[in-house]
Amino acid sequence: RTSAGPDLTHFGIHRADVGRARGRRRSLVRHAVAAGGGREVGIDLALDDLFALGAAPVLVITGGEPLEHPGIAGLVNAALARWTSVEIETSGLLPPPVRHERLRYNVSPKLPSVTERWKDTWRESAAWLADPNATFKLVVGDAPDLDEALRLIAEHRLPRERVMLMPEGLTDEALRVRARELAEACKRHGLRMSPRLHIWMWGAKRGV
Repeated sequence: RTSAGPDLTHFGIHRADVGRARGRRRSLVRHAVAAGGGREVGIDLALDDLFALGAAPVLVITGGEPLEHPGIAGLVNAALARWTSVEIETSGLLPPPVRHERLRYNVSPKLPSVTERWKDTWRESAAWLADPNATFKLVVGDAPDLDEALRLIAEHRLPRERVMLMPEGLTDEALRVRARELAEACKRHGLRMSPRLHIWMWGAKRGV
């Protein structure tokens, strides 16, 4: 997925492959184009396409799970050469592939209500804690999500100033109810809160 605004360019990795072209190894990434679907291109061409969308100081790499891309380190290093700042959105399933002062991670490990693999997304929490540029985001829905989030924050010793809670929801009405409740919980427990701004602005749809 690719999209751009005045401050951010988004790049969604959906699949990765490594091939050989003209006797040299090259990493391939598949990303969606405006009409939908996707295509496989080399890292340099993918970044050329993104850069052509317009100047933005931040490149955000999303997924799927971008850390499962076998060429993620090369992609990130190439992106850092072009953008002032790069941010990766990940579930934390794997440890940080690259550390850099201009590279930030938005780590969103899962709660038990979300997936049977939720424990896998917490397995590398110590590695993420060791990177000062990693921030943790937990998406909270109905009970007992908040209690589980607080338990896991304490169990994995996440510094509360590095943790954001985000309300789960796909409609404006649902988000407003949960956001009000979650805001009070964040104040009680010394946590930060992140709204689902894209839902409030554009609704639950892709490409925004």
